[in-house]
Amino acid sequence: MWYYTLNNQQVGRVEEAEIKKLVEAGTITHGTLVWTNGMANWLPIAQTPLAGLFGTMPPPVAPPVAAAVYEDPEVATMRKLFMWFWISLIGTLLFGVGLIVAGVLFFIIFYKSWKQIEHEGIRANADQATAGCFIPGWNYYWVFPAFRGLAKEQNNKFDSLNIAMEKMDLRLPTWMIICLFGSAVTFGLSLIAFIVLWVMYTNKVKNGYIAIHQGSK
Repeated sequence: MWYYTLNNQQVGRVEEAEIKKLVEAGTITHGTLVWTNGMANWLPIAQTPLAGLFGTMPPPVAPPVAAAVYEDPEVATMRKLFMWFWISLIGTLLFGVGLIVAGVLFFIIFYKSWKQIEHEGIRANADQATAGCFIPGWNYYWVFPAFRGLAKEQNNKFDSLNIAMEKMDLRLPTWMIICLFGSAVTFGLSLIAFIVLWVMYTNKVKNGYIAIHQGSK
């Protein structure tokens, strides 16, 4: 599947056959930027394997231009969610505000990631996994299978899609939760450890979501 630009707008996904038709119609030229999974950046089509679609037609002479970089909207959204998540946490540490915002952003990332890895036979869907974390009493137990389960399912998805991605150590969410619960006993001494592990866990989940999204194309 390919993406291309038209009037400075991203268009796609389309099959190579559709790209060929657009080349023949003159809609796509040698300088049209294209991208497909596995490419680091967008490139003029003449610099990609699709250059053969132009046959023996010589490329027009034009001054070199820097290739614009277009980011997948879903990837951009996830990265922005994580960026504002840790910015909110910094605001909490420096000014005492932002913890609720950080929590909301975390659970948006959490929900989207659970939604992505849902499959038949899974222990919980995204709604159940998220809602269970807010049920008083039950949530003391549920956060363990919910947070660890997400990490485990993402790891399994890496295998099924042959994604070369570092898997999450399941001890990370375990110790994150232990530090959170322990802060009540240690009068907040383990709270800093929880926040550090929380950021690490959320970053791993975010990276896993992006890898699975791109690997599923």
